[in-house]
Amino acid sequence: MAGDGHAKEDMGPDSRPAPAPESPGASKPHRPPGYASKPHRPPGYAYEHFDRAAQLRRMLLFSLARWLMTVALACSIYALLWSFSSKTALTNDKKREFNGLIIGLSIGLGLNTASSIKAITAEVRWWLLSLGPWSPRESDLILQSENLSRLILLGCTSRRLIVRLFVAFFLLVNIASQVALAALGLTYNLNPADKVTVTKPGLVSVPDLSSIQTAKVLSSSNPSQAISALRYTANSYGLVALTYGFGVLSEVPQPGAIFNPDNNLTYCGGHNSCRYVFFEATTVNSSYYSMVATSRYVSTSASCQSWRIVRGGNGMQRSIVVGDANNTEFGPLPALNGPDQTLFMYDPEQPSGDTWSVVSAMEASSKEPWFYRCNVSVGPVQNAVVKEHLLGANLSRMAVSAIALQGYGASTTTGSSNSTARLQFQSYPAEAWFGSPQRGDVGGMGLMMAQFSAGVIAVTAQSNSNIVVPGLVPLKGVTVEIPHWSYVHLVLGLTVGLQLLFAVVALATTSRVQVRGHSHLAMASLLRPVLHGVSSRASAANGRQIASMLGASAQLSYVPSGRAGGYHVETDH
Repeated sequence: MAGDGHAKEDMGPDSRPAPAPESPGASKPHRPPGYASKPHRPPGYAYEHFDRAAQLRRMLLFSLARWLMTVALACSIYALLWSFSSKTALTNDKKREFNGLIIGLSIGLGLNTASSIKAITAEVRWWLLSLGPWSPRESDLILQSENLSRLILLGCTSRRLIVRLFVAFFLLVNIASQVALAALGLTYNLNPADKVTVTKPGLVSVPDLSSIQTAKVLSSSNPSQAISALRYTANSYGLVALTYGFGVLSEVPQPGAIFNPDNNLTYCGGHNSCRYVFFEATTVNSSYYSMVATSRYVSTSASCQSWRIVRGGNGMQRSIVVGDANNTEFGPLPALNGPDQTLFMYDPEQPSGDTWSVVSAMEASSKEPWFYRCNVSVGPVQNAVVKEHLLGANLSRMAVSAIALQGYGASTTTGSSNSTARLQFQSYPAEAWFGSPQRGDVGGMGLMMAQFSAGVIAVTAQSNSNIVVPGLVPLKGVTVEIPHWSYVHLVLGLTVGLQLLFAVVALATTSRVQVRGHSHLAMASLLRPVLHGVSSRASAANGRQIASMLGASAQLSYVPSGRAGGYHVETDH
C-alpha cells in the first residue's frame, strides 16, 4: 500500500549509516590550494519523499482489480442463472451441480464484496484521521476501523458527528452488501418439473396397440374381438375424443413433455390431416409415476369429392340423385332421418385396406343438400423402434371408417336384420360437431373425418392396457424458475455499481492525504514519536491502557510533513 515505503521520513538522522572512522596513521589526500571541501551528506533513500501521483496510481490499480473481480463474479452468477433457467428440466445430478456452483459463486461474491468494503474503509480512515486532533483512544480505534467490531466500538466511544456518520455509513454498506447477497437467493426457485422432464433409456409402459380392447365399452365381462364389438367400440372412442379436444399442429407436444389431461389429445392442420403423439410412462413397480410425450406419432388424412344433390336431398327419400356429369343415382339409403343431419355410410364389401377405406356422406337439407365421397387413410407410426410401437391391423382398419361404423343395431335399409356384411352407417344431427353442415367444402369434410379417425387411435391408446418395452424412462426433473429477471438485474447491478461508486468516492477523498499500508513496521515507524515516552512499560498493555498512559489531555494529529511532503503523527498536550 501507499504507506509501506514511507517509514524513512520519521526515522531521523540516527538511522543513516555512520561514516567509517579514520585510522590514526592514514594520510589525508593532497588538495590543491584554494580547494573548498563540501559538507558531508549521508546517503539518501528513494522513498524518503511522498509521491502523491504514485499513491493515486497504486490505489486506482487495486480498486480496479477488486471491482473487476466483482464484475466477473456477478457475470458468472448471471450466466449460471440464465443457462440453467433456459433448460426445460434438470436431473438430480444437474440440480446438485447448479446448487454447488451458485453457492460457490455467491460465497465468492460475498467475500470479494466484504474485502472491497474493508479495503475502502482502510483507505478512508486516513482521511478521517487527518481531520483531528483526536484522543489517543479515538486515534487507535480509527486506525482499526477496517475491523467491523472496532468500527462499532469507535461509534460508541467518540461523540463527534463526523465519526458517527463515518461509522453509520460503513455499517450500512456492510449490512446492505450482505442483504443483497441474501436476496439473490430469493430471485430463483427450484421447482419440480411440471411441463417437461428429462428421460433416460430403460423399461417403460406403452399402450398395447395390437387391437381395440372392448372391455371398457361393452357390458359383457368377457372382452370380445367380434367384428360388431370392434366397430361399436371404435365409433364410441371417436365420439369420446371430442371431450379431449382438438388442437393445431403448432401445439403438438415435444418429446419429454409431461402428459397434461387438460391439453388437447389430437392436433390437426393443413391438407385435411390430424396427428396423435404417443406417450410413455414409468412401469407399475416404479416409486413414482410420470408419463411423457415421445417422438412417435401417427397421422390420419382424408381427401374428398363433393356434389350437390339434385333430388331427394331432404333425407326423406329412399334414393338420391347427385349432380355429377351423369346425374348418378345413389340408394337405397340405410336410414331416413329427415333434413338437418349428416348420414355417414361405409360398405364393407367395397374395396378397402388395413390402412384406408372409402366413406360416403349425405348432408341432408331442405335447401342445400350435398353428397361426399372420401378416401380416409392412416399412416405408419413415425419413429417407431420396436414392433410394439406399430398399430395392429384391427385398430387401423376400424379407425379409418369409424365415423360410419355402427356395430350393433340395424345395418340394412329395411332395418329388419343385424347383418354386419351389409352397409354400416351413422347419422349425426346438424347441431353435433360431426354433423355440422360443410355445404360442399371438401376440406372441411375431410378434416372432420381425419379428426374422427385420429380420435379413435388416441382414445384407444389411452384406454388399452399397457405393456412393458424398452424406451426412454421419464425421470423426476426440476426446473430453475426466475419469476422476475428485474430482481436479478437489480441485485447484481447494485452490487457492481455501488462498489464502483464507493471506490471512486474513496479515491477522490483519500487523494488528499497519505494513505498508509498494513505493514506493522511502517505503522511502528509512524507511531514511534508518539509512543517514545511509553517505552517498554507498555509491552503487555492493550490499546485502552496505552491510551491512558499517554495522558488524558493528549491529542494526536495526522498532519502534513513539510520536509518530505508526506504525513506524520504528532502529539499535543
